[in-house]
Amino acid sequence: MQQDGCMSSMSKSVTLFLRLCQGRLLAARDPEKVWRVGERVTNLLQKASRMPAGIHVQKRIVDGVPVEIIENNSVHANKQQTLLFLHGGGFAFGSAANYRAFVARLCKKSGIARAWVPDYTLMGKAPFPAGLNDVIAVWKALLLEHGQNELLLAGDSAGGNLSLALCHAMNASDQRLPSRVYLSSPWLDPSLSENDIRPEVVDAFLGRNEAQARDWLKRMFATPYANHHNPENPLISPLLGDLSALPPVYVQCSANEVFMIDSLRLVKQAQQLGTVCHVDVWSGVFHDFILFSPTMPEGRAAFAAAAAWLGQGEVRRPPVFQTRIRQLSSPV
Repeated sequence: MQQDGCMSSMSKSVTLFLRLCQGRLLAARDPEKVWRVGERVTNLLQKASRMPAGIHVQKRIVDGVPVEIIENNSVHANKQQTLLFLHGGGFAFGSAANYRAFVARLCKKSGIARAWVPDYTLMGKAPFPAGLNDVIAVWKALLLEHGQNELLLAGDSAGGNLSLALCHAMNASDQRLPSRVYLSSPWLDPSLSENDIRPEVVDAFLGRNEAQARDWLKRMFATPYANHHNPENPLISPLLGDLSALPPVYVQCSANEVFMIDSLRLVKQAQQLGTVCHVDVWSGVFHDFILFSPTMPEGRAAFAAAAAWLGQGEVRRPPVFQTRIRQLSSPV
């Protein structure tokens, strides 16, 4: 489908704001300084987020891991559905609190009754496999407490990585997988094994071409996260694992982000294996644009599609933006 690169005026404004924030990120030479800047930016976005009505938030320690449990008290909520949401932040920043309003709105829009959002260990405290081990522990606890429910899984950016890594880990131990998975701009290959770089494309989030963006991501995030482990380990780079046993997956990403190639490789491999996978590549937006769904029309449309997938298992592409979405699905 032909792409139209036009941005909405609000999308342009948000992109400008992000460029100003990312200027601070790119100026930092030390990974830990980059992570601190990222933490400040996500805290700022949290302050600008509004919680929807009819939501109750409970904090618990689940098998040693802090977890926020978001309860959708709407009379229309499907009590038989429970979501595990894994937040992004390059494995280095972000928190359940940062994503509280976003996940609450996702529950309201999708009709899901509850969501668990773990504060998994960030790599500044302990690198791989600490964060993934936390996620696995929380998933197992979720199985025990809500195993009678339909269990759903979602994550953005690094949280998308952890989502598929969790599926690999559960499949390897012959344990239950989620019914379906939603990923926003996932970073699925921190090994950076793909050499098909688009030299003409500037990452709309980082303001750098793909070669520069990949080099920066490797130094600031990928290498510290792997921490002397083989980065091609499927639990670090889940795109390199066995995708044949994955549950149905729906992915949204930007055509103007360095992680787009991961999503394209995912759907291509899914086609070869017969795995159900839907990928929407949006032009004229940036990495993880769905987080700006309250203010951007593109974000609102993507958010509605994500909610329909998680709540009903339906792929509802927004017709108003159809000329800006490259739609890929497997099986074809």
